[in-house]
Amino acid sequence: MKRLYPVLLALCLLLAVPLTALGADSRGVAVTVDGVPLDAAAYISEDGATMVPLRALAEALGFTVKWDQDSRTAAVISRDGEVPGGTEAPGRAPLVVLDPGHGGTAPGAIYGGTEEKDLNLAIASQAAALLEEAGVRVLMTRTGDWDVGLYDRTALANGQGADLFVSVHCNASLTNPEAAGIYTAAASADSPGWALAETLRRAMMETSGAGDMGTEARPGLAVLRTAEMPAALVECGYMSTPGELALLVRPDYQAGLARGIAAGVLAYLAPDA
Repeated sequence: MKRLYPVLLALCLLLAVPLTALGADSRGVAVTVDGVPLDAAAYISEDGATMVPLRALAEALGFTVKWDQDSRTAAVISRDGEVPGGTEAPGRAPLVVLDPGHGGTAPGAIYGGTEEKDLNLAIASQAAALLEEAGVRVLMTRTGDWDVGLYDRTALANGQGADLFVSVHCNASLTNPEAAGIYTAAASADSPGWALAETLRRAMMETSGAGDMGTEARPGLAVLRTAEMPAALVECGYMSTPGELALLVRPDYQAGLARGIAAGVLAYLAPDA
Protein backbone atom coordinates (compact mmCIF):
# COMPACT_ATOMS: atom_id res chain seq x y z
CA MET A 1 0.00 0.00 0.00
CA LYS A 2 2.81 2.41 0.87
CA ARG A 3 4.34 1.94 -2.57
CA LEU A 4 1.12 3.39 -4.04
CA TYR A 5 1.39 6.54 -1.92
CA PRO A 6 3.37 8.65 -4.41
CA VAL A 7 0.89 7.78 -7.17
CA LEU A 8 -2.11 8.57 -4.99
CA LEU A 9 -0.47 11.79 -3.89
CA ALA A 10 0.02 12.88 -7.47
CA LEU A 11 -3.61 12.18 -8.25
CA CYS A 12 -4.69 14.18 -5.21
CA LEU A 13 -2.57 17.10 -6.33
CA LEU A 14 -4.32 17.07 -9.67
CA LEU A 15 -7.83 16.72 -8.29
CA ALA A 16 -7.78 18.79 -5.10
CA VAL A 17 -6.49 22.15 -6.29
CA PRO A 18 -9.29 24.65 -6.98
CA LEU A 19 -8.82 26.23 -10.42
CA THR A 20 -10.52 29.34 -11.72
CA ALA A 21 -10.44 29.50 -15.53
CA LEU A 22 -10.38 32.92 -17.08
CA GLY A 23 -10.75 31.44 -20.56
CA ALA A 24 -8.52 29.87 -23.19
CA ASP A 25 -6.89 33.12 -24.20
CA SER A 26 -3.83 35.21 -23.33
CA ARG A 27 -5.13 35.81 -19.82
CA GLY A 28 -4.42 32.20 -18.93
CA VAL A 29 -5.73 30.58 -15.76
CA ALA A 30 -5.79 31.80 -12.15
CA VAL A 31 -4.93 29.09 -9.61
CA THR A 32 -5.48 29.29 -5.86
CA VAL A 33 -4.15 26.88 -3.24
CA ASP A 34 -6.23 26.98 -0.05
CA GLY A 35 -7.49 30.37 -1.18
CA VAL A 36 -4.03 31.83 -1.83
CA PRO A 37 -3.25 32.80 -5.43
CA LEU A 38 -0.49 30.70 -6.97
CA ASP A 39 2.23 32.82 -8.56
CA ALA A 40 2.66 30.68 -11.69
CA ALA A 41 1.94 30.99 -15.40
CA ALA A 42 -0.93 28.52 -15.78
CA TYR A 43 -2.99 28.31 -18.94
CA ILE A 44 -5.49 26.24 -20.91
CA SER A 45 -4.04 24.32 -23.82
CA GLU A 46 -5.62 24.13 -27.27
CA ASP A 47 -7.15 20.74 -26.41
CA GLY A 48 -8.76 22.16 -23.26
CA ALA A 49 -6.33 20.80 -20.64
CA THR A 50 -5.44 23.05 -17.70
CA MET A 51 -1.62 23.30 -17.50
CA VAL A 52 -0.09 24.21 -14.12
CA PRO A 53 3.71 24.22 -13.49
CA LEU A 54 4.55 21.18 -11.37
CA ARG A 55 7.25 22.85 -9.28
CA ALA A 56 5.11 25.86 -8.34
CA LEU A 57 2.15 23.69 -7.37
CA ALA A 58 4.22 21.15 -5.42
CA GLU A 59 6.12 23.80 -3.47
CA ALA A 60 2.88 25.64 -2.65
CA LEU A 61 1.67 22.41 -1.04
CA GLY A 62 4.87 21.96 0.95
CA PHE A 63 6.68 19.49 -1.28
CA THR A 64 9.94 19.76 -3.18
CA VAL A 65 10.75 18.84 -6.77
CA LYS A 66 14.04 17.44 -8.08
CA TRP A 67 14.76 17.27 -11.81
CA ASP A 68 17.10 14.68 -13.34
CA GLN A 69 18.12 15.88 -16.79
CA ASP A 70 19.68 12.58 -17.93
CA SER A 71 16.52 10.56 -17.33
CA ARG A 72 14.12 13.52 -17.75
CA THR A 73 12.49 12.59 -14.44
CA ALA A 74 10.71 14.99 -12.09
CA ALA A 75 10.64 13.64 -8.53
CA VAL A 76 8.06 15.11 -6.11
CA ILE A 77 9.33 14.57 -2.56
CA SER A 78 7.27 14.88 0.63
CA ARG A 79 8.40 16.72 3.73
CA ASP A 80 10.96 14.80 5.80
CA GLY A 81 9.38 12.91 8.64
CA GLU A 82 5.84 12.90 7.26
CA VAL A 83 4.29 9.53 6.62
CA PRO A 84 1.01 8.58 4.91
CA GLY A 85 -2.02 9.31 7.04
CA GLY A 86 -0.73 12.63 8.37
CA THR A 87 1.14 11.29 11.40
CA GLU A 88 4.59 12.57 12.17
CA ALA A 89 7.51 10.18 12.44
CA PRO A 90 10.46 11.00 14.71
CA GLY A 91 12.97 11.65 11.96
CA ARG A 92 13.27 10.49 8.40
CA ALA A 93 12.82 6.77 7.82
CA PRO A 94 15.46 5.22 5.53
CA LEU A 95 14.53 4.98 1.85
CA VAL A 96 15.57 1.83 -0.01
CA VAL A 97 15.12 1.29 -3.75
CA LEU A 98 14.66 -2.35 -4.77
CA ASP A 99 15.28 -3.08 -8.42
CA PRO A 100 13.75 -6.31 -9.79
CA GLY A 101 16.06 -6.95 -12.74
CA HIS A 102 14.84 -7.09 -16.35
CA GLY A 103 11.09 -6.90 -17.11
CA GLY A 104 8.81 -6.43 -20.10
CA THR A 105 10.59 -7.32 -23.34
CA ALA A 106 13.78 -8.17 -21.41
CA PRO A 107 13.09 -11.55 -19.77
CA GLY A 108 16.63 -12.20 -18.53
CA ALA A 109 17.69 -15.83 -18.27
CA ILE A 110 15.16 -18.46 -19.37
CA TYR A 111 15.41 -22.07 -18.21
CA GLY A 112 12.72 -24.74 -18.05
CA GLY A 113 10.10 -22.28 -19.26
CA THR A 114 10.79 -19.95 -16.32
CA GLU A 115 11.83 -16.37 -17.02
CA GLU A 116 14.21 -14.63 -14.69
CA LYS A 117 12.22 -11.37 -14.69
CA ASP A 118 9.31 -13.13 -12.95
CA LEU A 119 11.50 -14.64 -10.22
CA ASN A 120 13.20 -11.28 -9.62
CA LEU A 121 9.88 -9.50 -9.19
CA ALA A 122 8.40 -12.16 -6.90
CA ILE A 123 11.41 -12.09 -4.56
CA ALA A 124 11.86 -8.32 -4.56
CA SER A 125 8.15 -7.69 -3.90
CA GLN A 126 8.20 -9.90 -0.82
CA ALA A 127 11.38 -8.23 0.43
CA ALA A 128 9.76 -4.82 -0.04
CA ALA A 129 6.75 -5.84 2.05
CA LEU A 130 9.00 -7.09 4.86
CA LEU A 131 11.05 -3.88 4.87
CA GLU A 132 7.91 -1.74 4.96
CA GLU A 133 6.65 -3.73 7.92
CA ALA A 134 9.95 -2.89 9.65
CA GLY A 135 9.39 0.84 9.05
CA VAL A 136 11.66 1.29 6.03
CA ARG A 137 10.37 3.32 3.08
CA VAL A 138 10.65 1.32 -0.14
CA LEU A 139 10.46 2.23 -3.81
CA MET A 140 10.60 -0.40 -6.54
CA THR A 141 11.81 0.31 -10.04
CA ARG A 142 8.93 -1.82 -11.28
CA THR A 143 5.97 -3.51 -9.61
CA GLY A 144 4.80 -5.35 -12.73
CA ASP A 145 6.04 -6.82 -15.98
CA TRP A 146 7.19 -3.79 -17.93
CA ASP A 147 10.38 -2.40 -19.43
CA VAL A 148 12.59 -0.17 -17.31
CA GLY A 149 15.57 1.59 -18.87
CA LEU A 150 18.95 0.55 -17.52
CA TYR A 151 19.86 4.05 -16.37
CA ASP A 152 16.30 4.84 -15.26
CA ARG A 153 16.75 2.38 -12.39
CA THR A 154 19.45 4.32 -10.59
CA ALA A 155 18.03 7.65 -11.79
CA LEU A 156 14.97 6.91 -9.66
CA ALA A 157 17.12 6.19 -6.61
CA ASN A 158 19.37 9.20 -7.19
CA GLY A 159 16.45 11.54 -7.78
CA GLN A 160 14.73 10.43 -4.58
CA GLY A 161 17.89 10.67 -2.48
CA ALA A 162 17.63 6.99 -1.53
CA ASP A 163 19.81 5.58 1.23
CA LEU A 164 20.39 2.18 -0.43
CA PHE A 165 19.93 0.56 -3.83
CA VAL A 166 19.59 -3.22 -4.23
CA SER A 167 19.20 -4.87 -7.65
CA VAL A 168 17.63 -8.33 -7.49
CA HIS A 169 18.53 -10.99 -10.08
CA CYS A 170 18.88 -14.74 -10.60
CA ASN A 171 22.06 -16.19 -12.05
CA ALA A 172 23.09 -18.57 -14.84
CA SER A 173 26.34 -20.23 -15.85
CA LEU A 174 27.30 -21.47 -19.29
CA THR A 175 30.42 -23.23 -18.02
CA ASN A 176 29.52 -24.76 -14.65
CA PRO A 177 26.44 -27.02 -14.73
CA GLU A 178 26.63 -27.47 -10.96
CA ALA A 179 26.91 -23.80 -9.96
CA ALA A 180 24.66 -23.02 -7.00
CA GLY A 181 24.40 -20.45 -4.26
CA ILE A 182 24.15 -16.75 -3.48
CA TYR A 183 26.37 -14.32 -5.38
CA THR A 184 26.53 -10.59 -4.72
CA ALA A 185 28.39 -7.71 -6.34
CA ALA A 186 29.36 -4.10 -5.70
CA ALA A 187 31.13 -1.55 -7.86
CA SER A 188 34.46 -2.15 -6.10
CA ALA A 189 35.88 -3.59 -2.91
CA ASP A 190 36.38 -0.10 -1.50
CA SER A 191 32.97 1.24 -2.57
CA PRO A 192 30.22 1.95 -0.02
CA GLY A 193 28.23 -0.92 -1.50
CA TRP A 194 30.79 -3.63 -0.71
CA ALA A 195 29.77 -4.03 2.93
CA LEU A 196 26.13 -3.98 1.83
CA ALA A 197 26.76 -6.75 -0.72
CA GLU A 198 28.53 -8.95 1.81
CA THR A 199 25.88 -8.37 4.46
CA LEU A 200 23.14 -9.30 1.99
CA ARG A 201 24.97 -12.46 0.87
CA ARG A 202 25.43 -13.74 4.41
CA ALA A 203 21.84 -12.98 5.38
CA MET A 204 20.40 -14.64 2.27
CA MET A 205 22.49 -17.76 2.82
CA GLU A 206 21.26 -17.98 6.40
CA THR A 207 17.55 -17.58 5.62
CA SER A 208 17.49 -19.80 2.51
CA GLY A 209 20.13 -22.41 3.27
CA ALA A 210 21.80 -21.66 -0.09
CA GLY A 211 25.48 -22.08 -0.79
CA ASP A 212 28.11 -19.37 -1.10
CA MET A 213 29.29 -18.00 -4.45
CA GLY A 214 31.01 -14.99 -2.93
CA THR A 215 31.03 -11.24 -3.50
CA GLU A 216 32.74 -9.71 -6.52
CA ALA A 217 33.69 -6.23 -7.70
CA ARG A 218 31.75 -5.40 -10.88
CA PRO A 219 32.65 -1.81 -11.87
CA GLY A 220 31.16 -2.29 -15.34
CA LEU A 221 27.60 -2.82 -14.16
CA ALA A 222 25.60 0.35 -14.76
CA VAL A 223 23.28 -0.10 -11.78
CA LEU A 224 26.30 -0.21 -9.48
CA ARG A 225 28.46 2.36 -11.24
CA THR A 226 25.82 5.09 -11.49
CA ALA A 227 24.23 4.80 -8.05
CA GLU A 228 24.97 7.75 -5.76
CA MET A 229 24.33 5.69 -2.62
CA PRO A 230 25.58 2.30 -1.38
CA ALA A 231 24.47 -0.15 -4.07
CA ALA A 232 24.62 -3.92 -4.38
CA LEU A 233 23.41 -6.55 -6.83
CA VAL A 234 22.21 -9.91 -5.53
CA GLU A 235 21.98 -13.11 -7.58
CA CYS A 236 19.51 -15.37 -5.79
CA GLY A 237 20.62 -18.64 -7.37
CA TYR A 238 21.50 -20.36 -10.64
CA MET A 239 18.61 -21.01 -13.00
CA SER A 240 21.00 -22.98 -15.21
CA THR A 241 21.39 -25.66 -12.52
CA PRO A 242 18.24 -27.83 -12.53
CA GLY A 243 18.33 -28.53 -8.81
CA GLU A 244 18.56 -24.87 -7.89
CA LEU A 245 15.97 -23.82 -10.47
CA ALA A 246 13.58 -26.29 -8.81
CA LEU A 247 14.13 -24.36 -5.57
CA LEU A 248 13.87 -20.90 -7.11
CA VAL A 249 10.36 -21.53 -8.46
CA ARG A 250 9.08 -22.62 -5.03
CA PRO A 251 7.16 -19.89 -3.17
CA ASP A 252 8.59 -20.95 0.20
CA TYR A 253 12.16 -20.72 -1.11
CA GLN A 254 11.46 -17.32 -2.66
CA ALA A 255 10.12 -16.21 0.73
CA GLY A 256 13.36 -17.32 2.38
CA LEU A 257 15.42 -15.32 -0.11
CA ALA A 258 13.19 -12.29 0.45
CA ARG A 259 13.68 -12.58 4.21
CA GLY A 260 17.41 -12.61 3.64
CA ILE A 261 17.33 -9.47 1.50
CA ALA A 262 15.23 -7.67 4.11
CA ALA A 263 17.42 -8.90 6.96
CA GLY A 264 20.58 -7.84 5.14
CA VAL A 265 19.23 -4.36 4.46
CA LEU A 266 18.13 -3.92 8.07
CA ALA A 267 21.47 -5.18 9.40
CA TYR A 268 23.34 -2.73 7.16
CA LEU A 269 21.11 0.18 8.20
CA ALA A 270 21.49 -0.59 11.90
CA PRO A 271 24.88 -2.30 12.33
CA ASP A 272 24.85 -1.93 16.13
CA ALA A 273 21.29 -3.14 16.63
